[in-house]
Amino acid sequence: MGVRKNARDLTAAERAAFVAAVKRLKAQTTGRNYDWFVTTHINYFAAVGGIRYAHQSPSFLPWHRQYLIEFEKALQAIDPAVNVPYWDWTTDRTTSGVPFTADFMGGNGSGGNGAVTTGPFAGSANWRITVSSSSSTSLRRAMGNTTLPTSTQVNSVLNISAYDAAPWNSSASGGMRNRLEGWQTPNLHNAVHVWVGGHMGQQDSPNDPVFWLHHCNIDRLWARWQTRWGFDGTHYMPAANTSGVIDLNETMQPWAGVTPATVLDHRSVYTYA
Repeated sequence: MGVRKNARDLTAAERAAFVAAVKRLKAQTTGRNYDWFVTTHINYFAAVGGIRYAHQSPSFLPWHRQYLIEFEKALQAIDPAVNVPYWDWTTDRTTSGVPFTADFMGGNGSGGNGAVTTGPFAGSANWRITVSSSSSTSLRRAMGNTTLPTSTQVNSVLNISAYDAAPWNSSASGGMRNRLEGWQTPNLHNAVHVWVGGHMGQQDSPNDPVFWLHHCNIDRLWARWQTRWGFDGTHYMPAANTSGVIDLNETMQPWAGVTPATVLDHRSVYTYA
């Protein structure tokens, strides 16, 4: 069982190991390499066959939980000691501190929305973007043009006992999920993508490796909510017979046999430090 740590608590060796595994996964030319994960996010960003899996639906959280698990497995096939860390943006809130240091995620883009100029993912020679909705072959960021969510806002979302509510989309106002995803106030997940900007503000956001640290934190917040309200199936909605979204026991593409119910309790797979 792996332990996912706060990025600020990683040792220099752990930071280097994570970066090395990510870059080796990117260098692979076949199978579930890094670009497979980027393509998968693009393919499931919007509705597929009339069903929303990854965004603007109840399966936002379980879909990305499985997505993170698959990514972590891919990294661990390269280095078994690597786990995905999380970026707690309620604490680390600057464009040059954790995780945007020169030895880890690197810093901001140049000129407002330009190429990242520092760190192991700077420039197309180090980190070439090949699957994208833009023409840039270098990782881009435009950090700090909005405000990161606060711990007070996070707590206000985690205090909501209902997981989700009809109409189960971006206009749902009665549950926790849509506020955590960011389509209702307070804006959590979405705001962080916008704050980083560049590729993180696009459908191909996993091109930026900080995507994984951000979504690891989103998963950690869901795990905190579950610790308070429950890990069982009664704490995922809708339960059944709801068109256009994934019910509790319906398969989440593209993973055969994986449903929201099968990923609700993560504690035998990984924990958070």
